[in-house]
Amino acid sequence: MTRWILVALFWVTTWVSAKPADIDTFSRFDQFQAVKIAPDGQHLAVLTPMDGKNVLAILSIDTMKPTHVIRFGENKQVGEFYWANNERVIVQLQFFKGWFEQPLTAGEWFAVNVDGKRAKNIYGYRAGGMQTGSRINQATATYGYAQLIDLWKDNEDEILISSTPFDAAGDNKAQLYRLNVYTGKMRKVGRSPVANATFLADHQGRARFVVGTTAKGINQVHYRGLKDDKWQLIYENANTALEIVPLAFADDTHVYMEAYGDGDIAGVFKVNMETQERELVYRDKVVEPNDYYYSADGRHLYALEVSAGRPEYVLVDKARPEAALLKGLLQAFGGSQVKIASQTEDGSKAVVYVFDDRDPGSFYLYDSKANSVSFLMKSRPWVDPAQSAEVRPIEFQARDGMTIRGYLTLPQGVEAKNLPLIVNPHGGPHGERDWWGYNSETQLLASRGMAVLQVNFRGSGGYGGNFEHAGYRQWGAAIQHDIIDATRYVIDQGYADKERVCIYGASFGGYSALQSAILEPDMFACSVGFVGVYDLALMYKEGDIQDHDYGLRYLDKVLGRDEAELKAYSPVHHVDKLKAPVLLIHGKEDERAAIEHADRLAAALKAKDHPFEYIVMKKEAHGFYNEENRTEMYETLLGFFETHLKL
Repeated sequence: MTRWILVALFWVTTWVSAKPADIDTFSRFDQFQAVKIAPDGQHLAVLTPMDGKNVLAILSIDTMKPTHVIRFGENKQVGEFYWANNERVIVQLQFFKGWFEQPLTAGEWFAVNVDGKRAKNIYGYRAGGMQTGSRINQATATYGYAQLIDLWKDNEDEILISSTPFDAAGDNKAQLYRLNVYTGKMRKVGRSPVANATFLADHQGRARFVVGTTAKGINQVHYRGLKDDKWQLIYENANTALEIVPLAFADDTHVYMEAYGDGDIAGVFKVNMETQERELVYRDKVVEPNDYYYSADGRHLYALEVSAGRPEYVLVDKARPEAALLKGLLQAFGGSQVKIASQTEDGSKAVVYVFDDRDPGSFYLYDSKANSVSFLMKSRPWVDPAQSAEVRPIEFQARDGMTIRGYLTLPQGVEAKNLPLIVNPHGGPHGERDWWGYNSETQLLASRGMAVLQVNFRGSGGYGGNFEHAGYRQWGAAIQHDIIDATRYVIDQGYADKERVCIYGASFGGYSALQSAILEPDMFACSVGFVGVYDLALMYKEGDIQDHDYGLRYLDKVLGRDEAELKAYSPVHHVDKLKAPVLLIHGKEDERAAIEHADRLAAALKAKDHPFEYIVMKKEAHGFYNEENRTEMYETLLGFFETHLKL
């Protein structure tokens, strides 16, 4: 069995590298999705798909042979995973419902030793043998949805978790437990003062911050000092997003926080919790931090990342050894991006992830004693970076003078001039944005000779509060004007052929694909909406956003309830203005953008005798999870583009 598993894990590296770039090259999951090193550096845990489900292979670092592979039954797979200690791994269970392609989780946790011994469900309704009938009800009354707070490296038998009750009618306030990773025994050590809680522990693993949202949608931050067990409310607001977020303790009294302070763009501050004095550590002029880098135990913040165009790194705590390591690795892999994926407890070894816009990424092993970096594995070993497309940051002025940024993917091996263009607006629209890096979908389109334009229009996240708020109640107007202006910019720069432009997006991007084509009917040769929303008034009646009070408040803020405005901005009411042929793709089980949106648009198109195609995947939701379904979708998508762009 061990030898077969080893072949199954690594055979792909030698076989598929010569395979032509057919569609499933881009629709497949990464072969190696995550790699984490044990605290003592003796083993690696590698997340990889096998037979359609994720498994976790435990490899001896000396031989790179599996000592055990964690895999579950027909309807379960491995989710998040962590090293609890040198010999034991904990994993979050994911499960598949018969009517739903995408895996779900109920916050259950499983643990096993590196040799496969002492395997046990340590938390969740399956723990302790509670599996059927009323015993499930009994178990769910005891267990909730568990989230890891701290690994407690100084206590190898226990971890700190929070458990949020499943009972929607209750107060939904999480309990804090010490959980034994061998026996599953729990000891309650606290309770959240607010619902929907996320905790932050200090350097000793004590939960001292909690962020949550009340039943009325009020965001709250609570704190407790070293000598006080009582939570104190230190901040609250009724906005759709928090304006301060605790990141990590610098010491017992100082905390790094992401906050706006007196600026429009969030930065990182060092706050003295006793005196409330704060020091600005870093704030960019254009974008907010998009990633943070922590020590192996997750307790120390040493760097952050900002991405106005390509990612850039800022060292927050230069005294940390990880900061020096990151700086050295960036120099060693000049031109590529670097992430320290995991480290040993003493910092002598680290798993390093290296990637760029053409390369989806490779894992390396850093050894400080040997002062060496050795190759481990590629995340997508069948991808040849030399054949991949460049992703170029762009910047232009919208019609009202606002600076808009985005990315242009240019196909490899052809002159970047008069290319067929796919405009690909992102979802959200608020809080989300597009990034520089390898994107398998845009690379698929580029592999067929098409340039791809991604626009971080007003309303996108990460560019400051004013920029995001500028997109509120502008879904069908100013946001679309930014997308249209970006398209004109790319055409005017000579990159794209104005006669061969299509627009395609998912979720809000699907909405934009129709709305932009309605506002500028002569600009687009075709329009593709994937899991989109097309009747804005319907969002108050269907889908999971309106299921909660805070969801309705969010819609009130970003959409409003002006019936005339909602109708004016809804593609379903304006198909008579369309010239572009339409392709609609939707998941039958979509709970975010209910399928009624696509059904209504299809009916409106049919009533106007407008040319369109409509595809529904029965078991898919908001985005297609099944690889075969994605391949089928991409085949249809490429065929549609080939027809209307005359490729």
